[in-house]
Parts: sequence; C-alpha cells; structure tokens
Amino acid sequence: MAKSKKADLPPLPENSTGIPPNNRYREQYGVVVVCPNEDAQKAVYEGLRAVAGAKFMVVVT
Repeated sequence: MAKSKKADLPPLPENSTGIPPNNRYREQYGVVVVCPNEDAQKAVYEGLRAVAGAKFMVVVT
C-alpha cells in the first residue's frame, strides 16, 4: 500500500478540551481477524503471539 500524505486536521470544536500535550499521537497498524468461534480465536491468538514486538488484544463483539 502507498503511504498516504498527512493532511491538516480540521479545527477542534469549541467545547473541545484541546490538543493533547506533548503530541502524543503516533501511527499504529493493526489487523482484525474474524474467527468463526472461540476455539479458532484461541488458535489464531496463540499463533500470533510469536510475533515479536506486537501488542495483542482479544475482542468479542
């Protein structure tokens, strides 16, 4: 995928608390895997845990 150009952000709403201090924003990259059941979710999770430096979260919707 081509890296997108960063665009200027729209102005904050008047009732906004402001821009977070110290420019806390950082790009993050993620993958969502939709599993057919809990057992498949566990298997995918265990397989992906081997990826060094990645942070994992289990989500159920």
